[in-house]
Amino acid sequence: MTEASTVAVSKRTRTNVTKNVLRLIAILFVLLPEYRALRRYIRGAIDDAAPARFAARLTALGPAFVKLGQMLSTRPDVMPQAYVDALSSLQEHGSEVTVPMIRTMIGSQFGKPVEELFITFDPKPVAAASLAQVHRATLADGTNVAVKVQRPGLDRLVGRDLDAIDAGLAVLNRLVPKRLRRANLLAFFAEFRRYTLQELDFAQEGRVIDRFRANFRGRVDVKFPEVYWHRTGQRVLTMSWVEGMRLREAVASLDIAKKQRLVERLVDVLLQMFVSDGLFHADLHPGNIVFHPDGTFTLLDFGMYGELTERQRDLFILYWFAVVQRQTRRAFYHFKAQTLTLPGANAEAFYERFAALAETFYTSSLSKMSFAKVYLNMMAAGYEFGFVFPSELMLHAKALTTAESLIFVLAPDARFEQLSRPFIAREYAARAGSLDLIKRRITQLAPELILLGELPPPESLDESWDWEATVNVFGELGNRLESVVRRALESGGLWKALIERHAEVVLRTTPLAGQVGDIMKQAWDRYYEIEPSVAIQPTLGAVFTTHAAALTLAMHETLLGRGISADESHRLIYDICWSLYQQMAEPPLLFSAAFTRDPRKRLKLATDLFRSFPFGSPSYEWQEVPSQDGAVAFNCVKCPVAEFFASRNASELCVQTFCRLDFPLAETWGGELKRTGTISSGAERCDFRWYPKERSPERQ
Repeated sequence: MTEASTVAVSKRTRTNVTKNVLRLIAILFVLLPEYRALRRYIRGAIDDAAPARFAARLTALGPAFVKLGQMLSTRPDVMPQAYVDALSSLQEHGSEVTVPMIRTMIGSQFGKPVEELFITFDPKPVAAASLAQVHRATLADGTNVAVKVQRPGLDRLVGRDLDAIDAGLAVLNRLVPKRLRRANLLAFFAEFRRYTLQELDFAQEGRVIDRFRANFRGRVDVKFPEVYWHRTGQRVLTMSWVEGMRLREAVASLDIAKKQRLVERLVDVLLQMFVSDGLFHADLHPGNIVFHPDGTFTLLDFGMYGELTERQRDLFILYWFAVVQRQTRRAFYHFKAQTLTLPGANAEAFYERFAALAETFYTSSLSKMSFAKVYLNMMAAGYEFGFVFPSELMLHAKALTTAESLIFVLAPDARFEQLSRPFIAREYAARAGSLDLIKRRITQLAPELILLGELPPPESLDESWDWEATVNVFGELGNRLESVVRRALESGGLWKALIERHAEVVLRTTPLAGQVGDIMKQAWDRYYEIEPSVAIQPTLGAVFTTHAAALTLAMHETLLGRGISADESHRLIYDICWSLYQQMAEPPLLFSAAFTRDPRKRLKLATDLFRSFPFGSPSYEWQEVPSQDGAVAFNCVKCPVAEFFASRNASELCVQTFCRLDFPLAETWGGELKRTGTISSGAERCDFRWYPKERSPERQ
C-alpha cells in the first residue's frame, strides 16, 4: 500500500469514527432522558406515559431503532412488563415512498423497468413500514402478487445506526463490563445486528419462507406465501397475494366448531415450529396471520424468525413434562440447564422464585398466568439471580407468548398446556422411540453404567463424536456379547435365573409345594439330558424358544413321574409359561401404545415386533395374508418349536402349552385371536387372525 493510499484509508477511518460519534451523541440526546425514566420506573417511580414515550422515541430515530424496540420486547428479564407491552405493539408504519423511487428501486434490482416485469403494478402501497412497503401487482401469467420493496438508502441508514450503537456498547463495556455481561447485552446486540442485517436481505426472507413450506409439506391446514424467485432479489421480494380474514373477523364469523378445530390446528402448527422443527416464526401477532373460511390459515412476514438446537428443544419438552406434572424441582433442573451461570449467581433464590411462579401457575386462572407467560417470567427471574438465557431462547419464549395470545382470542378459556399435551406426548414418543437416538444413548451411557454402576454426569457427554468408530466398537462388542449369551442359552446356564422363579410360584400352589426344590432339580437334570439333541438355531430368539421347549418337556416328564396327570401337567406348565410370556408381551405393547391409539395399529406393531424377536426368520417363516375384515393376518409355515416337540412325540404338549399362549396374549394387547389350527395340531400352518376387540367377527 502506497503512502497516499494509507493516508486516504486513515482519513476515511477518522471520518467514520467522527460520524459514529456524532450519531451516537444524537442518539444519546434522544434516549438518555428515556433511560433515566426507565431507571426511575424500575425503582418504583411509575410514570404511566414513559413506556409509550420510549417506543415513540425509538420510532423517531429510524428503522434500526424500530427493530431494536421489537427485539427489546423479547427481553422481559431486563425491561419492565409495561415497556415490553409498549414495545410489543410497536408498529412499523412509515411514510410512503414515492412511486418513482419505488420504480427505480425495482428497476435497479432486475435491470428492467417495472412495465416489463409486471402486467399491472398498483402505485398505491397496501402497507408502508420502516423497512419496506408493499404493492399489489400482476405477473405475466395473470398471478396476483404482493411486491415488497425496500426503502431506498436503507442499508446506509441502518448500517450507520448499528455502527453507532456498537461504538456506544464498546464504551460501556469498558466502563461497566460486569453489568453488560450480566444483562448479556453484547450477545443481545450481536443477535440484533444479525437479525437486522438479515431483514435487509429480502432474498434471505424468501429462503426462510421456503424452509417453512418444506417443513410443513403435506399439511393442508397451514399455508405459506409462494415466493416468485424470478422477481425476487436482495431488495425486492415477490410473493403470492393472500386474501383472507384477520383474527377479529375470524372470531366473529366462524362457528364454535370451526373455531375449536382452528385452535387445535394452531396449537399443532405452533408446536411443530417450536418443538419439532426448531425453526419458528418469531413475531406471530394477529397482523401476521390470515384466516380462511375453510378453517385453514396463512402465515406472513418471516423477517424475524428463530432457531433452536436439538438439545434446547429436548430440554423444553422435559421442562414441559415436569411442569404439567407439578414436579417443580425437576422442571427447575431442566430449566436451569439452559442458562449461563454468572459469578455470584444465587441458585437457591432462583429456585424459590421459580417455585413461587410455578405455584401461581398451578392455582391461578388463565387470564393471570398462562403457560407461556410463566415460562417468560421464569426467565426474567433467572436474570435477576445471575442466570442468563441465550438470546435465541428469549426469542423463543417471547414468540411462544405472542403466538399463545392468538389462541386465547379464539378460545378465551383454553389452557395451552392442556391443548399441547397430545402433541408433546407424540413428539416425545417419536424422539424417545427413535432407534438412532436409542443406539446413540446406549453407546453414551452403557459403558459406565455396566462397569461402575452409575450414569455419567451430563457434562461428560459429547454432543457429537466419531459415530463410525462407535458403530465399529459396539458392533464388535455386540458380536462378543451375542456369542456369550448364545453359549449360555445353549448350555442352559441362563434358565435358572430366568424361569425358576416363575415355576416355583406356580408349583407352590399345588399339593407338590413341599417338593418344589426336588422337582426343580430333577427337571434341570432331565433338561441337561435333552438339551444336546436340540438343534442350534441361526437366530438368538429361536435359540431361546427351542431351549424353552426342551425345558418344558423336561418339566412335563418330571411331573408325570411324580404322579401328576397329563392334563394337570399341561395346566401347570401353561401357567408357568404364561407367567413368563406376559412379561415378554409388555415391551411390544408399550412400544406400540407410544405411537398410536388405534387398536388395529397397536396389534400390527406389537405382532411385528414379536415376529422380529423372539420369533424371527429364518428360524420361523411367515406369510402375510390380505385381510378384508380388519384383522391383522399372517401364517406361520415353519416353527422350530413345533418341530422339536414332534421329534419327541410330544406335539400335544406343544398344543396345550405354547400354542395356547397366543390367546391371552391377544387379550393383553387389546385384541382377540382367531385361529383354526396349528402345525403341532396337525395343520399345515399356524394361522393367526388378530382382531381389535370391537371389530372381531362376532362383534360386527
